Amino acid sequence: MRAKIIKTSLILSLVLTLNACGKKDNYTNNIAIVDGNPISKETYTEELEFYQKFYTQEYGEDYLEKEVQRGKSNNDILQKELVDSLIKDQVMINDLKQNKIKVDDNIASSIRNDLEKSLGGKESLKANVAALEVSESNFNDILYNDSIRKQHYDYFLSNNDIKDSDILEFYKSNDKYQRQYKYNVLVFDDENLANKIRKQINSSEDFKGFLNKSIKNYDIINSDFVYEDDHLLKESKIKEKDNVSNVFSFDNKYMILMVNSYNDNENELLLKTKDIYLKEKYEEYLNKLVKKSKIRVFI
Repeated sequence: MRAKIIKTSLILSLVLTLNACGKKDNYTNNIAIVDGNPISKETYTEELEFYQKFYTQEYGEDYLEKEVQRGKSNNDILQKELVDSLIKDQVMINDLKQNKIKVDDNIASSIRNDLEKSLGGKESLKANVAALEVSESNFNDILYNDSIRKQHYDYFLSNNDIKDSDILEFYKSNDKYQRQYKYNVLVFDDENLANKIRKQINSSEDFKGFLNKSIKNYDIINSDFVYEDDHLLKESKIKEKDNVSNVFSFDNKYMILMVNSYNDNENELLLKTKDIYLKEKYEEYLNKLVKKSKIRVFI
């Protein structure tokens, strides 16, 4: 199922007042207070359990315990980012209220309908939620939080002063947005096998032959159109169409990559760049709201 992805970029540059200036109940029942509005431990615990179960199912039982930074596991980072994300959610709600924007509960229903369509129906969504051992009530709360994010972004889009000329200038000054790449990758568990196959590839047609084999002892990745800073594309050191990379390692696998096509359609690229630019400006707007907010954290 599709879940909210908590990215490292959500970690906020917060100036937090951590001294004991609130009532005792603030500490015992809440994880934070944002401009007088509490974020309850219950809300935090429900969302944390949801994402712990999601990531465990997605990446394996030991994923959360893996150390990814010095002294910090994936679970430590998840907890930190979830606190930051919930604080942002409350900042969004406060901003909507201040601007007299009524929160529309129907948007959560719309998000749910989209999920049902993408998963093939109501029963499929229910099965996915049940597999995560999440109650219907808790899942509805998570959908509601997602609806707040959508409404706040829509509010920003309706009330910004960004001009098309700003977007065009941004596009022209960033080469990476002026072309996209689509590629295929042969993925091997064994480095020796990867090197053996690479020696058999002398042309793009040879590479395509390995994509089309009916019996394979390797996996295949078929990308969507991506920019040049895509992780696999960067690691491959390949940008020219129909050129085949040397074997390179990524995420404990061994890979051979070939770019199969470009997207040079300026109209399409401008529309994609507009979306990127607006999201960047929205993050700037939201971070300014966070910095102006009075935030106390008790966790």
